[in-house]
Amino acid sequence: MKLSNQVAKQFNQYHIQHHDVAVNKTYSLEDIQKKLGNKQQVVLRTVLISSNKKITLVIVPVDELIDFNSLKNCAENVIDIIPLADCKTFYPSCDAGIAPPINTTGFSHTYIAKSITGYDDVIFETGKVGSMASMSVKDFCKLHPNAAISDITVTSDHINISQIDETEQIQLKQKFTPDNDKKASLQRLYKLPPLPDIAARIIQLKNNPNADAKDLAGVIEKDPSLTAQVIRYAKSAFFNYQGEINSVHEAISRVLGFDLVMNMALGLSAGKTLKNPPDGPLGLNDFWKHAVYSAALAQRLSHKIPKELRPNSNLAYLAGLLHNFGFLLLGHLFQPEFFLLNKLYAANLKSSIVSIEKHALGMGSGQNAINMGHAELGSWLLDNWKIPPEVVVATKEHHNHDYDGEHAHYAALIALVDNALGMHNIGDNRSENLNTELCKRLKIDAEVVTSELEKLIAEHEQMDIMAEQFAA
Repeated sequence: MKLSNQVAKQFNQYHIQHHDVAVNKTYSLEDIQKKLGNKQQVVLRTVLISSNKKITLVIVPVDELIDFNSLKNCAENVIDIIPLADCKTFYPSCDAGIAPPINTTGFSHTYIAKSITGYDDVIFETGKVGSMASMSVKDFCKLHPNAAISDITVTSDHINISQIDETEQIQLKQKFTPDNDKKASLQRLYKLPPLPDIAARIIQLKNNPNADAKDLAGVIEKDPSLTAQVIRYAKSAFFNYQGEINSVHEAISRVLGFDLVMNMALGLSAGKTLKNPPDGPLGLNDFWKHAVYSAALAQRLSHKIPKELRPNSNLAYLAGLLHNFGFLLLGHLFQPEFFLLNKLYAANLKSSIVSIEKHALGMGSGQNAINMGHAELGSWLLDNWKIPPEVVVATKEHHNHDYDGEHAHYAALIALVDNALGMHNIGDNRSENLNTELCKRLKIDAEVVTSELEKLIAEHEQMDIMAEQFAA
């Protein structure tokens, strides 16, 4: 198994033996922990923090939260997390998005979570996609002779969401996210990421009644990865098209149609501007799985709703695809808060995501704009990007089942989609029963919803492949 040069050098320097561990390149660290972790071995995560212009390496079990109060007591400084996307600077020989738990560039300090010493072996990334190493905890500690082994983590399943009051919400956020300068946080939030050029051009086409498949293909073909994804989707068994497809224009005109490709390309290109961790139920992999299933189910159900309430099917698809973009914005701008939210939700999957956000983000405490939560943050971003108002409303109100304002049928449809997919443990609304009140509001039979849902789940292989393409 290939190691990055930095990791190989560290192994050689300390004469450490390791075992190669091959993993599926699409697996997140969370997935690997579930498959390989047990009472004897644990998967490690690397976190880089900045403090007074110095960089510190923090190594923790993947399923634990950093207690920043304890870490501050060790570091004696105000600290902030360095986004994973920026770690390439410190690991130049490693593939993008991978930060091995190795002090290879002379970090000022290294802290190892004491909980690691309760295991026999550790598993960690070696710097190359699909490659991990396993070794004893004793040997791993030899790689870090100057590290401080400290009690700096807490397991997220020890946090009982149902018993936390408003005061404890604030304490929870203070404990498990680093101190953030309020002014700096607001400045980050008001510097919303711009809509990518390709997405902006697609919106211009959307507003041009004379635009055709040739115009759309011309825009998409300016992005090679987007071009490949559209053609690959058109060739998938999902559509069962028997002919040859060698261009975006053919994919549009023969299989997918103008509106579907426009909305799919808009979602793909818009998502590229937001950098997010892949792990956990709100991470990039599960986000796009939920988005792809939501878009498909929303479009299918839109055809079954009576004409007087029927949403435009392509806008329904786009609403399903984009309605949780607030999670992407949180992860992009507020990594520590997102990390806490992701961990708390992973430990409380049956709880309301809105309720968990109150604990992780301090919603309602009025500290700053991040307290709005993912639905309102997402609608703010999409409105800033001039996404159609139907989609903006669905994004903002899909957790508000009492909303009856403009475009309420779009919000109700996405709420029903989330509810239905939650019955199969997809998305952030894990449910056991279909919400018949939403069905009544949309005048759609519950049996019809169940039937369309089961058809979609039966196509899970094709849907999962598409979700992987979106997350790539």
